Amino acid sequence: MGAITWRRQLSVGQPAIDDDHKHLIEYLNELDAALAAPRFQPVRVAKILIKLLEYTKEHFAREERIMQIVHYPKFDEHVAMHRAAVQKVSELSNQFSNEPSHENAEKLYKFTADWLVRHIILTDTQLTPYVRGVWA
Repeated sequence: MGAITWRRQLSVGQPAIDDDHKHLIEYLNELDAALAAPRFQPVRVAKILIKLLEYTKEHFAREERIMQIVHYPKFDEHVAMHRAAVQKVSELSNQFSNEPSHENAEKLYKFTADWLVRHIILTDTQLTPYVRGVWA
């Protein structure tokens, strides 16, 4: 699948948000490495998924607090996207829990990696004019 590399176009311009995104990418890269390993280890994948999901919840809460502080006008729409992603990841995680196969882990990785990169580039970067320089 290939590791995700942090690049300038992923920067929102707010250190806490950018740092969170870098950590999420690190977890996704750990998951990618686990999926590419010669021997599939469901327990290793499950441990990474737990870290990824917990950190995602913390990140969404932090990002949403920042959006409220800066009175981001698309707050409700943005939060709805977060909730929909959490719902989909929960469904895919349950599939993996019920059947811890490489295929189910790959589905989870693919959805999460695609969603995160697309969400950062298309949605989170819309925060830039509101957050740039705040808490820098």
